[in-house]
Amino acid sequence: MEREVELLFKDEVIQQATQLFNLDYSTLKKLGSFENYVFSGKRARDGQDFILRFTHSSHRSKQQVEAELAWLQYLQLNDAPVCCPFISLNGHLVEAIEIEGTFFFASLFEKAKGIEVKVNEPSFDETLFYAWGSAIGRLHRLTIEYVEEDGIIKRPDAIEEFQVQFGPFIPNDDIIQEKVEKVLTSILKLPKAKDRYRLIHSDIHSGNFFFDGTNITIFDFDDCSYHHIIADIAIPIYYSVWFNTCISDKEEFMNSRFLPAFMKGYLKEHAINLQLLRDIPLFLKLRDCELYGVLHKKWDLTSLNEKQTAVLAEIRERIVTETPIVSSQLDEFMQLRK
Repeated sequence: MEREVELLFKDEVIQQATQLFNLDYSTLKKLGSFENYVFSGKRARDGQDFILRFTHSSHRSKQQVEAELAWLQYLQLNDAPVCCPFISLNGHLVEAIEIEGTFFFASLFEKAKGIEVKVNEPSFDETLFYAWGSAIGRLHRLTIEYVEEDGIIKRPDAIEEFQVQFGPFIPNDDIIQEKVEKVLTSILKLPKAKDRYRLIHSDIHSGNFFFDGTNITIFDFDDCSYHHIIADIAIPIYYSVWFNTCISDKEEFMNSRFLPAFMKGYLKEHAINLQLLRDIPLFLKLRDCELYGVLHKKWDLTSLNEKQTAVLAEIRERIVTETPIVSSQLDEFMQLRK
């Protein structure tokens, strides 16, 4: 979290939120603080587990958070594998807590069933990949006809959001700026027809769902945006090979193990034109551009450690050489699906 926001996030903010959502303050446990502050905690009256999230007004507006939660409610009502939001004692999904002229927007969520599966664990296998694809396919299918209700704004377009969340932090480096702009321009040229573009999660990596051995439950919809559905397929591919030390051949893993199992689950839930998969490399490149921006925003560039320096150098090299993190053999895959 940026230092300016860290200084504002005081205990009084947390105390107020626990009162508004009837949580037991003594049970709170901090889970994360990258884009939002996230805590696990128990409800005061019955000890039920929940997830409490704080979003600063420099990151999202109250209306944007409300739009996220409205979509989550829609998905939950239609039996999607998501963690539903809950109302406060005042009957609000989002509570605005003011501090020093800014706001933290507090929201409460169901705690996901299952556990996190890391890429280097034995259970990071085809059973998980199938469930992962199935869950994303269901979200995409259910959202084809989704329309915001009156009073709910639309979430932003992903490329417009790039210019706010990532673009300002891309280094003033001519070659990087040129390559990033090339990726963004290529995506802007893609059609925005309903069969390929709609509201999506945008960040379904393995840290944003739990797995119970059969099904996954997705959470953290903070980055949801209007985007191309292939981005939701590219992100699982990206994070399945990044930092995965259990695979010696990323291409073989992706093409022979991950993609067949993932897409079998996806296509069970949602039929798409497989030609859209040809855009996967472009969206893998977009994730590199996004990460390059957000890491320059979040990390103290004056005191990078060895690992951070290596990560930035690796991403920069891929951006400059226009090389996705892993190559795909889509012709062979699509032949198998015929």
